[in-house]
This record gives sequence, C-alpha cells and structure tokens, in this order.
Amino acid sequence: MLHDVLTGLALTVFGSAGATAIGVMHASLAPQWNRICRLALGNVEPAFTPLPATSFAKAARS
Repeated sequence: MLHDVLTGLALTVFGSAGATAIGVMHASLAPQWNRICRLALGNVEPAFTPLPATSFAKAARS
C-alpha cells in the first residue's frame, strides 16, 4: 500500500517537473525557431552595430 502511494507521488513529482521543463523549453525556443533554422541552414546574420554614444555618456567620460 505504502509502496503504491510513494510510486504515485514520485510519478506525479517527476511528471510535473518534466512537463515544466518542456513548457519552459517551448516558451523560450518557439519565438526563435525561425532564426534557429536559418542559422542551421548557414544563413549568417549581419553584424550588430552598436548604438551611438549619448551626450550623457560622452560627458561622463570627460
């Protein structure tokens, strides 16, 4: 009896942890899926150009 309860508890805990992990992976990968496929196919993205320094940053350096 106790063995069945502990088995059910273990399956519930690990099942919910697995469902949470799958949900987090889906939420983080789904918005980027097109980008991931383009990169896997060899389409390199253009280089990032940094934003120009603001007047506040220029004043802080001087």
